[in-house]
Amino acid sequence: MDSNYMNERAWQVSKAFSRQLVEQGAKAVVLFGSWVRGGTYKESDLDILALGRGPHYRLERYQDFLISISWATVKQVRQSFKDCGSVGGVIPAWRNAVIIYDPKKIASKLKQETIEWQWDFLGKRVDRWVAEELTSYAEEVHKLVGNLQLKRKSAAAIQRSLLAIYMAPILAVHHRILYDTENKLWDLVSKRMGKNWARIQSVALGEKYQSFEETCKAALQLFALTAKEVKHLLNKQQYQVVSHACEIAGHPLK
Repeated sequence: MDSNYMNERAWQVSKAFSRQLVEQGAKAVVLFGSWVRGGTYKESDLDILALGRGPHYRLERYQDFLISISWATVKQVRQSFKDCGSVGGVIPAWRNAVIIYDPKKIASKLKQETIEWQWDFLGKRVDRWVAEELTSYAEEVHKLVGNLQLKRKSAAAIQRSLLAIYMAPILAVHHRILYDTENKLWDLVSKRMGKNWARIQSVALGEKYQSFEETCKAALQLFALTAKEVKHLLNKQQYQVVSHACEIAGHPLK
């Protein structure tokens, strides 16, 4: 089965499945994801959004495809355009989206709004979100340091993973990075931050069979590097929390 057939097949399946959603009350149906932007593989799912009221999210097998179905109202979609934590992926997704069913041009209007969207629309909320989000992860630093001292390896692994994964999304917002797939986010942040960040992130994520201790130390360093990058956004109380976390992580915030 060649890629052209797969693309046509995916499109036909999407249209057929959308008819079910319309029967369930969808006012518009939109296709997102890899089948729209490219980069699919044999098991790629079909990401479909139904505009209207329905189950928030579910997965379903349909004609040999895995279908990811989300329901959202127009109000909820517009709110996602203002959500600092997710907007970096939401805006490109809508810009690239293919509209399957839209008799009243509801989805078309939403797509046009994303084409006109700019980070400036969010104002100072972006910087506040970055500061608050980083500060919230100071607790994970405390837990990781403590669990390492107490030799609680499983618990430490959880905190290490949280820090290794979630520092990049914070920096993506800080640097106003848009990404058409979350799979690219960590690489895009690495490119923006430089080789040192990329190397430490790679260790924290355990990409090259480093020891457990090395990955934990790298995760703590990622937090400290993120703190250094955004420290000018922290208020006095946030700075005290983050600064102490960096200190116990072994990387004082200067």
